[in-house]
Amino acid sequence: MKLIKERLQKVIETLENELNEWRPADDTGKPGGIILLRQDIPTLIVPDLHGRSDYLPDLMGFKPADKTVFELLKNGRIQIVCVGDGMHSERRGKERWQAAFAEYKNKFVDCPAMTAEMTENFQTMAMVMKLKAAFPRYFHFLKGNHENILDEAGNGNHPFAKFVAEGPMTTFYVKKFFGDTFLNQYDQFEKDLPLIARGTFFVVSHARPRKRYTIDQLINYRSQPDVIEGLTWTRHQNAEPGSIPSMLDELLGNSINPRYWFCGHTSLETRFKHWPEDALIEIHNPDLRTVAMVDPVTPFEMEKDIIDLPKP
Repeated sequence: MKLIKERLQKVIETLENELNEWRPADDTGKPGGIILLRQDIPTLIVPDLHGRSDYLPDLMGFKPADKTVFELLKNGRIQIVCVGDGMHSERRGKERWQAAFAEYKNKFVDCPAMTAEMTENFQTMAMVMKLKAAFPRYFHFLKGNHENILDEAGNGNHPFAKFVAEGPMTTFYVKKFFGDTFLNQYDQFEKDLPLIARGTFFVVSHARPRKRYTIDQLINYRSQPDVIEGLTWTRHQNAEPGSIPSMLDELLGNSINPRYWFCGHTSLETRFKHWPEDALIEIHNPDLRTVAMVDPVTPFEMEKDIIDLPKP
C-alpha cells in the first residue's frame, strides 16, 4: 500500500512535467495528449495489460538483440508504448470476478477473490508507474477505457461491466480499503495520461479513432471529452469510414508509405488482426503476451515483428 502511494505521487509529478520536446503543451500549459516518439530508435508496442503483473517484468528481461529491454531502456536505445487498460483481468479472471461479485454484494466484509484481483491490478500499475517515473522520455502508457477508477459517466468515460460489475466493484473496493484521497489521486493520474503516440511511420492509441481529430484537438484533449471517448471506446462498427487514413494524413502526412495505426481494446482470438483498408493493426489477445517491435529504418513485417513474449 505504501509503495503504490509513493509511486502514484511520483508518477503524477512526472506526467504533469513532461517536456514539450516529446509532449507538446495544451492551451493551459499542461502536457497535451500527443506523445512524439523518437524517430531514431526502435519502439515496442504493448497491448492491454489487464492486471497481468508478470507482463512488464518479463518484457524487461526479454532480449530482442544483444541486450535486455531494460538495459536498452536505461541506455536510451529503445522506447515503449503501452496502449493502456492496466486494470481488470479478462478471460483468465472470469470465475474470480464472479466470486468477487458475491463478496461485493456483502460489501466486501470478507473478500479474498477481490483482494487477489486488486493485488494483481496494483502490482501491474506500480510497475507502470515505476517505469514512467524512471524513463519519462522512453516509457509511455496511454489512457484506455479501463483507466476510469471512479467508474464515472463523463469526461470521455463510461461505467464498465463485462463479466459482472467490474467498474463499481473496483471503485467501492478502493474507496473502502485505500480511502478517498488515494482514489482521487489515482483519478488524477488517469486524467494526466496521454491519448496517442506518433512515431516515424506509425501512430498508437488504445482504440481505433471514431472520426478524424485535429492535432489541436488531440493536444487539448482535457477539454475535449469526445476525443477521449473516441480514442478509448471505439469499435470497428462505431468508426466513421476513412477516419484512420484521414488521421494518418493529419499526423504523418500523406507521403509516407507504408504507414500503420496500432491499437488494442478489442479482444482477439489471433495474435493480431490487420485491417488493410485502414492500415490498422490490432494486437490485443488476452491469452497471449504480444509485442509489436517497430524499427525506424527496417520495413515492418507483421508476421516477423509481432511476436509473443517467451515464457520465462
